[in-house]
Amino acid sequence: MQQLPSPKFVRSKIAGGIGWATVVGLFLTAILFPILLVGCGGCNGDSQNKTSTDQKPTGPTLTMSCPDRRLADILAPMVKVWAARVGGKVEFTATPMAATDQVDVGVMPFAELGEWADRGDLLPIPAALKEPGHPYQWSGVFAVYRGEPYAGWGSQLLSLPLAGDGFALVYQADRFTENPAKIEFQKQTHKSLVVPETWDDLTDVAAFFAARDKRPSMPLLPTDPARLVDLFSRVAANYDRSALGETAPGGKDKDQGPIGESLAFQFHLRDGRPRIDAKSFRTAAGWLADLRQRNCVPADGPADPVAALTEGRAILAILSLDEIARLQGANGRVDTRFGVAPVPGARATVDPKTGSPVLSSGNYIPYFAGGWIGVVRKGCPRPDAAFDLLAELGGPARSQELLAAATGYGPFRDSHLDPARSIIWYGYGFDADQSKRLQQAMQNYVGKSVRNPTYGLRGPDHTLLTNALADELKRVIAGAVLPDEAMKRVVTAWDKATAGIPADKLTEWRRKAVGLY
Repeated sequence: MQQLPSPKFVRSKIAGGIGWATVVGLFLTAILFPILLVGCGGCNGDSQNKTSTDQKPTGPTLTMSCPDRRLADILAPMVKVWAARVGGKVEFTATPMAATDQVDVGVMPFAELGEWADRGDLLPIPAALKEPGHPYQWSGVFAVYRGEPYAGWGSQLLSLPLAGDGFALVYQADRFTENPAKIEFQKQTHKSLVVPETWDDLTDVAAFFAARDKRPSMPLLPTDPARLVDLFSRVAANYDRSALGETAPGGKDKDQGPIGESLAFQFHLRDGRPRIDAKSFRTAAGWLADLRQRNCVPADGPADPVAALTEGRAILAILSLDEIARLQGANGRVDTRFGVAPVPGARATVDPKTGSPVLSSGNYIPYFAGGWIGVVRKGCPRPDAAFDLLAELGGPARSQELLAAATGYGPFRDSHLDPARSIIWYGYGFDADQSKRLQQAMQNYVGKSVRNPTYGLRGPDHTLLTNALADELKRVIAGAVLPDEAMKRVVTAWDKATAGIPADKLTEWRRKAVGLY
């Protein structure tokens, strides 16, 4: 079998501004894949650029901010192409957008939208952009990324997704094929030694290898507050509710059915009160404590999970796409001993009325708290041009180039997970089989058919709440407080952090954060 072009070579060519068609050509030369067609009616193609960049701009002049430097490095050439095509100019900066600056177009993390929206600083998405014939191809974006709970605030859509995120389970595949280990695990647990599909299975497998190897089998739990809360919330989401599929009935009132109150996660939506002490969250906190108590994770030491895997200090780890991109060796390829699997789900959910477990064949609830969105400020002199720029950056062709750069940004369009286009996932450096498994893991991660996903904190107070929750989770992991008591302490901490904010305002934030008004 012929070698694929080096992933680093492919990424460098994309970052350098060559079109997606050129990247595909490189792959076709090596492995005779079918021709991959991308584009959206010519709106995103470099071939349309007939304007010299040396000419004096006669079109719109905009200022744009993107504080993520890696993302900015990829978007900047695309922005220049757009500016040349329309005969305009874009001043591009990597400085975060501030309330007092004159930035017209902002790229920001999902969690920051609420603060800007609550001040009324953003323009709503034009209705024309959502029309079937628009080159942006609105219907091609996953519903979860184009709905108000992610892209809007209350009933207003205020942003366009530019990059999603993604997580997967990465493991040392060779450890699961060792016959002595398989026999031993079977005797101890009466189960087969397979890649974990639930959080409980993950703990059992990790504890087995930790005891067998006499050392932790997973990396240090996250020390960064946002990342620790992210992991905790992904676990809690799966215990919190049973997945409602596409055929689930829905109420006419937005407070009924799979929309409305069932989208409540950290808060009750009717009164805005925290529900972070619910059984599902206490179970997730207990899961973290169990990892430490069973020696699955170290008490301290290096915090980088990628180094733990590549240096052999860990057998399993939940990694972000950003971290998965760093698994590659000096040759740009991932060691074949590593396998990829979906983020685990839960074997049982918690009955919200009784608190009792409800057995399930496998329950997975997506949790969305990352990714990058594009917004247009009120006061922008050319909002039509600003939205056109964002539509091009988040459109089918440019977004596909972004994913193919394999720098850790996740899918948000149907085309990103089209099996016929699995080639765009080769840039992460896995072999053909594991590259497809990575794409399948992202398909599972998005949970497209789940109508009641969960979302991260994104009100104007999200940083305060995240830090308070992380502080208690660290105490749980250290064994300083029991999970049930810790979650009660979080409620108290959250109430204290928001004591100066009127109750009706807090309720408004909690409801608008999930698209209610």
